This record gives sequence, C-alpha cells and structure tokens, in this order.
Amino acid sequence: MDNMKITKVGSRGTLFTFDDLGIPTNVYVINGTHHIFIIDTYLGPTVMNQINQYIEEKLPKKPWIIINSHSHWDHVWGNSLYSSSLIIAHEKCKELMQKEGLRDLERFKEYQKGEVVLTYPNLTFTDKIAFEEDQILIYHTPGHTEDEISVLDLKDKVLFVGDNLERPIPFIMARDLKQYIDTLEDYLKVDAEIIIGGHTDMENKGLIEDNLRYLEKVITEDYLGYEVGEYKEYHQTNMKWLEENK
Repeated sequence: MDNMKITKVGSRGTLFTFDDLGIPTNVYVINGTHHIFIIDTYLGPTVMNQINQYIEEKLPKKPWIIINSHSHWDHVWGNSLYSSSLIIAHEKCKELMQKEGLRDLERFKEYQKGEVVLTYPNLTFTDKIAFEEDQILIYHTPGHTEDEISVLDLKDKVLFVGDNLERPIPFIMARDLKQYIDTLEDYLKVDAEIIIGGHTDMENKGLIEDNLRYLEKVITEDYLGYEVGEYKEYHQTNMKWLEENK
C-alpha cells in the first residue's frame, strides 16, 4: 500500500505505520525466537494482508501470536484474519470490545479496510504473560484506557506502549489519572531504549516525561501553558472528556 511506511527496529522488530486516520497509526511485528508477534491489527483485513505478505516473504516460518494493545477500533479491526491464532489481550479489552465493538463499527464504518468481522481475543490475562524463550513480556499498564497493555522486547530493549504515549500530549480516555501517572512513572524504570506508541514515531523516555508532566498539571489544574499553541485542541478534547465522564 502506498501509505504504508516500513521501519526496521533493533535486530528483530518491524514497524508498519499508516496515515489513513490523519495521524500515524502503528502495527508492530517482532520476530521472536519461536513466534512472530503482531501487535495490533489496525483497520481491517485489507491492510493486514499487506503485513501478512511481508511476514511470509521476509521472516522465517513460525506460529503467529496477535496482541491487542487495547480495545479501540483502530487497533483491533483486523483480528478476524487471525481467528485460528492466539489473540492476546487484557481481560477488560475483551469486555470492552463486546460492550462497544458493534457501536464503534457502525460509528466509524467509513474507515473499514475490507470486511470487518468483530473478533475477540481468545486468550486474556489480568497481570502479565511472559514468553520467556522469545524474551517477550506482555503486561497490564492502565492509562489511556483501563485495559491498556504494553509489550517489552527484552532482547532489543524495545517497549511498545499502545496509546499510553501520544504527541504532543496524552489523549485521556480513563478517569483514573493517578493510575495513568503510575504507569508512566513505571515506564521510566523499564530497561528500554526505544519506546513505540500506537500513534508515535520511535521515541525515547523524553516523551514519557513530557506526557507525565502534562497529566500532573491536569490533576493540579495548573494547565495554563496547554491552552494555547499545538496543545490547545488536544487539551480541550481532554477537558471535555473528563467533564463528561466525572
């Protein structure tokens, strides 16, 4: 696809970035020792087939494991292609997809890439799942949403954080901001050199610190500097969401 950007990451990662939504949106693939890990499935089967073709042509033949970073439609609509594989997510991700998936499918149907059949995770967890031989850790990191998870490639020191990190500031869709702050503070302690978000470039921990600073300002209602410039629209959206979800 013309709008698919492919970037090699470390010794075994491949980042696929798309711009159909007006912002970059990522699918991340890790060529593990025993499995191929595909993190997020974007807008549907048409797009994901392009990634599948790349994997089949460029990577060794291994079982595929799919990971949904969270339940939002722009990260899970391609799941149906992988119904015979493991699809891993937090247990709340499955609950939220079952609760909101059909509504979102109708609301955002113009963005479908191919026929989207809602397909739920078939392996869920509450705390963490480790694939030790692949050196992959998947763990619960509530923040942007309560079901958000992160994936740490221990070999390459790459941390995929879903939508918990954004540019220029976080996009708030959960009420527990203290929990969100705790997650970002924990990220700063992780032995990772490259940070990848669902809608970011390859980042370093400076973006974590920027996002953390903003959330702390929101909690203390000291956000004057975020009401102007590049932050204004994002900040107004966050304030509206928090007001409507008190």
